Amino acid sequence: MTVFNKIKWVLGIVLVFLLVLTTNLVDRQNFRVMKDSIEAIYADRLVAQDIILDISKEVWEKEIGYASAGSPPPVDRITTGHAGIGQAIDRFAATTLTPQEEVVFDRLKASLRELKEREDALATGQVSRREVMESLETVKEELVELSAIQMKEGRRQLFAGKEAVGLADLFTQLEIGALLILAVCVQVIILYSPGFEKEPEERA
Repeated sequence: MTVFNKIKWVLGIVLVFLLVLTTNLVDRQNFRVMKDSIEAIYADRLVAQDIILDISKEVWEKEIGYASAGSPPPVDRITTGHAGIGQAIDRFAATTLTPQEEVVFDRLKASLRELKEREDALATGQVSRREVMESLETVKEELVELSAIQMKEGRRQLFAGKEAVGLADLFTQLEIGALLILAVCVQVIILYSPGFEKEPEERA
């Protein structure tokens, strides 16, 4: 095999290698985006929504107890409720929060602290039951706001995943076209040989 033929084969192999490497890197990036999107929807949105539901359940049980006219404040439920809410807050803080979510979450924690203070004060008659109910209403509003953020971010992550799938499908089509073109180019490179053949000399 001549040096020229060797160069042609090496050039063809290099072209194939570069195409495979490029498409592989693009595919890996798209699949990474899809993987991150699916994980974020579960870990940071579905789990967060479940935590919000747990806190809402505790708040709802408190509200039912305080709304019962003539009954004493549910001291046992107050204590248990605070423990459950505290654990849920810690779990929620461990998820990935958006800037908007952090603002609402900080407000929620402040409202829950105020609720606890008013419940403790209610036991000694320093505040009225109506004031405790007002704190509960504030907590409920912030829980609704946090829940809306989960839906918004979940849709955004889902859109990002769909976009990555669409890009992966597009690049698959482009890869097929590029492979066909490359196959032709490799054939041209391999089969091409410069025509330097000499004309036969005329006889005298």
